Amino acid sequence: MKIAVAYQDGEIYGHFGHCPMFAVYEYGDYVSDCKKTLVDTSMLSGHQAMAAKMKELDVAAVMAGNMGGEAKAELLSLGIVPIAGYSGDADTAADLLVTGQLPVNGAEGGCGCSGSCGGCGGSCGDEEGDCGCGSDCGCGCH
Repeated sequence: MKIAVAYQDGEIYGHFGHCPMFAVYEYGDYVSDCKKTLVDTSMLSGHQAMAAKMKELDVAAVMAGNMGGEAKAELLSLGIVPIAGYSGDADTAADLLVTGQLPVNGAEGGCGCSGSCGGCGGSCGDEEGDCGCGSDCGCGCH
């Protein structure tokens, strides 16, 4: 399986359409059998250009911190699964995704946290905003 994660400084980048780089993970039979390639997309802009690049890279899924409805629709029309609303370490997120362990947004504490923040979009579902994953998950809810 081959997936792409919007990438900057080892973290999931916040915006699909303006991402300067993607990490492309190509998994073999085991998670430990993974080849990671960084792809420079700094010369591209907008969801159509990024979606076309993802099609060219032949990825099955794309993860970014945020992705608009038109970007999601464009990816889906190309047969690529869009995944948005996550932040944190890109390598860990890719491994969790490919093994089916990435928490569904909203499943825990209102924002999908599980060790790293699942991206709460400004509303964690509780008054103190701790997302159910400790005192500070880094999702900006505090």
